[in-house]
Amino acid sequence: MKLIRELLNSFSWKLAWRDARPQWRSLFLYTSAVIAGVAALVAILSFRNDVLLTVEDQSRELLGSDLEVRMNQPYPDVIQSYIDSIGGSTANAIEFNSMVIYDEDGQNRLSQIRAIDGPYPIYGEIETIPVDAAARYQDEGGALVEQSAMKQFNLQAGDSIQVGNFKVPVLGELISVPGEAAAFSLIGPRVYLSRDLLEGSSLLDRGSRVTYKSYFQFDNPESIASAVDGLREFRGEYRVRYDTVESRKEDFDEVISNLSKFLGLIAFVALLLGGLGVASAVHVYLKRKTSMVATLRCMGMRAEQILAAVAIQISMLGFIGAAIGTLLGLIFQFYLPTLFADLLPFDIVQAISFQAIGLGLVTGIVISVVFSLLPLAGVSTVSPMMTLRNSDFSPIQALSVKVKGITIAVTLAILIVIIGFLTESLMVAGVFTLSMILFVILLRATASLLMAGIKGLRLKSFTYVWRQGTANLFRPNNQTSMLMTTLGMGMLLIGTLYLSQDAILQRIDLQFSDDMPNLVLYDIQTDQNDSILDIIEENEGRVLQNVPIVSMRLARWNGLTPSEVREDSTINVRGWALGREYRVTYRSELRESETLTDGEWIGEAEGINSVVPISIATNIEDDLRVSVGDSLTFNVQGVQVKTRIASIRDVDFTRAEPNFFVLFPSGVLENAPQFFATVIQTNSDTQTAAIQQDVVRQHPNISAIDVGVALQSVQEFLDKIAMAVQFMALFSILTGFIVLGGSIAISRRQRTRESVLLRTLGANKKQISGIQTIEYALLGLLAGLTGLLLALVASWALAWFYFDLAFRPDILILSTITGIVVIAAIVIGWSGSRHIFKHSPIEVLRLEGEAT
Repeated sequence: MKLIRELLNSFSWKLAWRDARPQWRSLFLYTSAVIAGVAALVAILSFRNDVLLTVEDQSRELLGSDLEVRMNQPYPDVIQSYIDSIGGSTANAIEFNSMVIYDEDGQNRLSQIRAIDGPYPIYGEIETIPVDAAARYQDEGGALVEQSAMKQFNLQAGDSIQVGNFKVPVLGELISVPGEAAAFSLIGPRVYLSRDLLEGSSLLDRGSRVTYKSYFQFDNPESIASAVDGLREFRGEYRVRYDTVESRKEDFDEVISNLSKFLGLIAFVALLLGGLGVASAVHVYLKRKTSMVATLRCMGMRAEQILAAVAIQISMLGFIGAAIGTLLGLIFQFYLPTLFADLLPFDIVQAISFQAIGLGLVTGIVISVVFSLLPLAGVSTVSPMMTLRNSDFSPIQALSVKVKGITIAVTLAILIVIIGFLTESLMVAGVFTLSMILFVILLRATASLLMAGIKGLRLKSFTYVWRQGTANLFRPNNQTSMLMTTLGMGMLLIGTLYLSQDAILQRIDLQFSDDMPNLVLYDIQTDQNDSILDIIEENEGRVLQNVPIVSMRLARWNGLTPSEVREDSTINVRGWALGREYRVTYRSELRESETLTDGEWIGEAEGINSVVPISIATNIEDDLRVSVGDSLTFNVQGVQVKTRIASIRDVDFTRAEPNFFVLFPSGVLENAPQFFATVIQTNSDTQTAAIQQDVVRQHPNISAIDVGVALQSVQEFLDKIAMAVQFMALFSILTGFIVLGGSIAISRRQRTRESVLLRTLGANKKQISGIQTIEYALLGLLAGLTGLLLALVASWALAWFYFDLAFRPDILILSTITGIVVIAAIVIGWSGSRHIFKHSPIEVLRLEGEAT
């Protein structure tokens, strides 16, 4: 209570102002470490608010209608009758992937076909070049082609493309579609055409994955709710799926909320590091103020008054730092949408978020004060007797264990509350806080080991400049460990992110290496299979696998129908595993990508009328809630096939080849309706293109996946995600540099006296410059190594235990990043020390005396 009264006392404010006025620049540097963290936090919160406002404003455009209904097969009569009973659909679509020939030379690519019938989208507009192409393409029997494909194949409006066995004139470039992000084109370019063009084509034959959609417009919300209530009755038996404006909006809200929480935590890392920098700076500042505090105590001033004055200084300067960070965050807010432009299905409408501004200001101030609690508590330990002593007194060390424990507990509790408010989960906040403590401890331990290694070096053989520059790292009141921790955390984040991304790409490269396939054909009908094999042989390709595929659905689970399983609350079978269409194959042996984990593989069966021993993948074992010995009955095109789970296998689904949840033995499905997938290895891109062109010309319904193009698409997607995360991680490095600037300001007088002493003893400018450069270079190098060493360990564990890879980091890139940090440390260090050489030694000492 005494402290609160003093905080409200005008005398405390006057004392704080008079003490801070001659040294406000130094004090501001002490608390400016929170600027980068607040900027990142405000930018993320503002971005989240912009996206949610845009979703709210454009919710109908996200769906394109009031209600969307979809199935993976043509609507049964009962579904069509229900659709007719609610007024019929306003627009319809058929969506599937197919090979498209884009020029006369036969260049082709797997593309996403959208065959539309009716005024879709009902809400919003398809953006095209020319503008009226979207209004004409259905009536004129033309096509809208993704802009990227138009540029890739040098197409112009008026040219023709071939889809299946028919040609379509291109009416315009497809720029954007409501509800679809530009990243959709990474899967394959989108092609919009009239649904009428599919009549008589072979594009929808058995084996093709096709989605049938209907779009509805209603006059009032009650009609939408009534239509949805009726559709619920068909979800289980007919696997009808639907979306409303509200459900689509909720999905986007959840995605954006999770994304902003994740990026917000990365931003909060920078803020916490800034708090550590503030704590270290305030500790050194108060340590230097010990004699002044003792003098004030001798004059009769109470400890609470002095503590209140210092707390006011820290709070006000923390407010200034938070305000600057908030302003920068609002500026960065306008840059963030460019990072996510290809991942969001709309243009973000930006506005200033007063909630984000308020949270940024409050969080910045609270972090500045909270991390200063322990140094501030040490003020009360300063005795008036310190005016007579000239010892190296540390206020924090003088605190009792009980006071330290309470202060640290209060600090952690406040942090958990703040993070819990931002993430909407106290559990996440607790785990995150404990994880940060663990990482900080690891970074400090690594920093201490590196410093011990430097200190233990025998430097007698080195020049004086090197010895003195190295010794400066260990001067009294140094912040070397703190700087290595803050800069190291940023390096840890960026290094781990980069190395993990590199490990993922290494994994992909391994799967698509020289001895692996680089072309996959699928949707091959039985009567086309021999012709496809002939085409491959004529073009000197090598068939690695020619896999028969049979479609089926689960009819009984351990004797129960899917409906009975759903109704039994004691059986927790996942809905997708119960209702999905299974695509299975049959053979007599296991492949290299399959490893038996339980049971016995039986490669031959006694026919379709027997109980067939099958093998299931571990990926679906838990979701189906089955084990070896359980029974499953499948509906194979109207024929009931009883099976028994004889084995469970671990399947490597990352390999570029067909892999299956369910594997049948030989002797059962050979006569069932089936199609094929063929895995091919070629010697060059030219050979791959030749096979694709021949296949598409002779069998346009067959689709092909060029593994090289797929790999490029994956890499582009990873690059887009990584860029956003790396941008946020950069704030941690920026915080480290700000802490470095504050550290230089703290030790300014000490560095000045050292340099003046050296100049007085005869050292020249070149020698002093060398000492300063070596000190800052070593500081940057050690900070970079601190973070990168832990990043290497974390990435090695990820590569070894998760990706099952031999860890091969890109040393050149890591060296470049470290070099940038070293150069930045030197530049920042010199910016705070250049005044030393502008005046004579006596002038420098006078200037420093006036400043203090």
